[in-house]
Amino acid sequence: MKEKKKSSQKEEVKDEKKFGVGILVCIFNPDFSKILLIKRNKEKREKYGFDWGNVGGKLEFGELSKDGILREALEEIGVKINKSRLKLTFVKEFPNFFKNFHGFQWVYSTILPENTKIKINKESDEYSWFDINNLPKSMLDSKEDITEILNKTKKMFKVK
Repeated sequence: MKEKKKSSQKEEVKDEKKFGVGILVCIFNPDFSKILLIKRNKEKREKYGFDWGNVGGKLEFGELSKDGILREALEEIGVKINKSRLKLTFVKEFPNFFKNFHGFQWVYSTILPENTKIKINKESDEYSWFDINNLPKSMLDSKEDITEILNKTKKMFKVK
């Protein structure tokens, strides 16, 4: 009898509906002609179905979104981003990101010189500065999303 109860509890947990908050930062060079992207490792590429993405991850419980971005940038690319240079670009909502998973994503932007020393962690295989007009095919964000983020970021940094 106890075994049945345990297995039914596991089934309930498996079908539990969840919310999650993601955070990411689009890092542009100072003249906004390039964006820094990281190529995820094989395990992450297979899990999520894309190769390239922005620096980011999951917001930890009790963490402010800006602090989460600072943490993720330090973890993923070894860079301390200036908190005052982070701009909240928009919040995206994904009601069915995964089965039974409703996701939200805080999207920030910042500027970083291309000669900044980047040291990726084991979550990624490489990084590259991509020309805005020549983005890789397999990305988490669409080219249209990147263009929208770029245009909003330019306005926030008062660039024409």
